[in-house]
Amino acid sequence: MKRKAVIFLQFIAGIIIIGQIYGAGTAIAQTQSNNRLLGVVVMVHGNTIKVKGYCIYVKNGKEIRKELEKDDAWGWNFRGDYIKEVKMRKISGDASYQLFIMEGQDSASGRPVFESDPTSSTKPIIYKRKS
Repeated sequence: MKRKAVIFLQFIAGIIIIGQIYGAGTAIAQTQSNNRLLGVVVMVHGNTIKVKGYCIYVKNGKEIRKELEKDDAWGWNFRGDYIKEVKMRKISGDASYQLFIMEGQDSASGRPVFESDPTSSTKPIIYKRKS
């Protein structure tokens, strides 16, 4: 991935994380220090898109499933141990998209553990963590 794209991706992930942490208020104090920052990021190439899918992540040894749906994309973040599985597909729109799975201690150290090729297909992109 080109350096500008990496910096842009970290910037997007940072904005998402800051917005959700700021809105959560006291959730920062309740976050366990051993939990990592996990992110599902959709980078859009084009005008409009609606994506839908799910994410299964593990927190303190328990699997948690979150349904994901957004218009014109961005991303979602969670605190946990790791992301086990993500399935994302385009529902509508004329844009293509890329799926990134991020894991790290914070927004600055988050790094992609998965990066899909850009696609405009409605076939799902599936990420499964290797054991």
